[in-house]
Amino acid sequence: MSNLAVEIEMKDPVARFMENVRLIPDHPAVVQESGTISYGEMGALTARMAASIANISEHPRAIIYLPKGAQAYSAMFATMMAGGYYSPVNMEAPLSRHIEIINQFRPHVIVSQKNLLQALPASSLECQLLDIDNLSSSALNEPLAGHELAYVIFTSGTTGQPKGVMISREALAHYTGWALSAMDVSSGDRWSQHPNIAFDLSVLDIYGALTGGATLYPLTTKKDRLLPAAFIKRNQLTIWNSVPSVIDLMMRARHVTKENFDSLRLLTFCGEPLYEKHLEAIFFANDRVRVHNTYGPTEATVSCTLVCLKAGNYINYCNGSVALGAPIAGMGFVLMGGNSEEGELGIFGKQLGTGYWKNEDATSKAFTSMKVEGEDRRVYRTGDWVVKKGDQLYFAGRIDSQVKILGNRVELDEIDVAVHRLGYGNACTVFMDKKLHCFIETKRLPDIAQFKERMATILPDYMIPNTLHAISSLPVNNNDKIDRRQLSGLVNGQ
Repeated sequence: MSNLAVEIEMKDPVARFMENVRLIPDHPAVVQESGTISYGEMGALTARMAASIANISEHPRAIIYLPKGAQAYSAMFATMMAGGYYSPVNMEAPLSRHIEIINQFRPHVIVSQKNLLQALPASSLECQLLDIDNLSSSALNEPLAGHELAYVIFTSGTTGQPKGVMISREALAHYTGWALSAMDVSSGDRWSQHPNIAFDLSVLDIYGALTGGATLYPLTTKKDRLLPAAFIKRNQLTIWNSVPSVIDLMMRARHVTKENFDSLRLLTFCGEPLYEKHLEAIFFANDRVRVHNTYGPTEATVSCTLVCLKAGNYINYCNGSVALGAPIAGMGFVLMGGNSEEGELGIFGKQLGTGYWKNEDATSKAFTSMKVEGEDRRVYRTGDWVVKKGDQLYFAGRIDSQVKILGNRVELDEIDVAVHRLGYGNACTVFMDKKLHCFIETKRLPDIAQFKERMATILPDYMIPNTLHAISSLPVNNNDKIDRRQLSGLVNGQ
């Protein structure tokens, strides 16, 4: 597949942000529950943080231990301004998770507030602590020479231990430059910030908005996260970014309406398959809006594909799920372990991660060198199985969610797509005790015999669920993705 022709200006994100601080100091940078912070105010806070962080070490390594909001965003820019790199922590995750990340990352400094640090054990505080409520008046007015890395985001590892994905400043600069161009960001944009800051989808919000001169609106209260469409309407947002499951939440509440979506000009999605039903609801509410469907693992700096959808063309890209899109400029794909029509998706290009933090074994397994069209490439094995239909690629499932039934390889995601297509609602299937258990969001389950008869029209017998379970809403993890592990636990509990 060819790269999308978007011209990318390579410019360091800190330089972009500080340019906005100089050019539009009175323009709102962040609007949150506690008030509005202008670019000038945020720039001043960032410079003071940077001065304190720079005094701690050359190329300081920082943990951002702050809730979503202007202070956390400033700490990210400040760390890089001080020549360092950072790892953000999801403050809503269990304390044990915080401790694991801090112990793995071994920071020079934890940027936080005194009251937030009280929960951490002394063993996790054997470094400098920077209380942002007690900063010195000193300011760092010019960025110091940067480290190779921009950030390390810890994701779930197969061993149960968090795995730190290292992303370089060059990769971040490339992604930021692409986003500003592809999304046509301006100071008139009012941009949501829904994902937690330890989920890399938040990188698009933070760096896209604040390097583009837009205004960022973090959803920080439980009410706003439960009623995101009302948040869009109240703040007259122009850009919305989330995983598709959040649109499901809005649809269940019947909040995907013209009144709530009228201000939007762009919705962008990543992290899960987007479905035709999502687009139908969105374009019914606002037929002028554009939708960007993107794909990318954390290891490729948030996302590395794009398909641009509008009311008049979206149906052409729907085939079970919505197409992943073409690789963006500077990125490329290769199909591995299959054939020219399907296989595990391999990614290469400028946004590829450096590897895993202090984990050479995991790095060597996930990142490989191979020839692609005659050129030596460093390729990341995504673990995602994709299928080519026409000139588009579609997500078929995770290799690690493939199961063998009667000798046949079965993609659990393919079963869920079939349930969607037959109109039974959102579904997620797990394989336990040699049986397929399908959880469906419904108050009343369909007749099992009729269900199996209809499923048999599109799936072979061995892929038809043995048991159905009604559930009010599918559980999600901290990144708002459907949590299969929790569903497996429900099966065990029955």
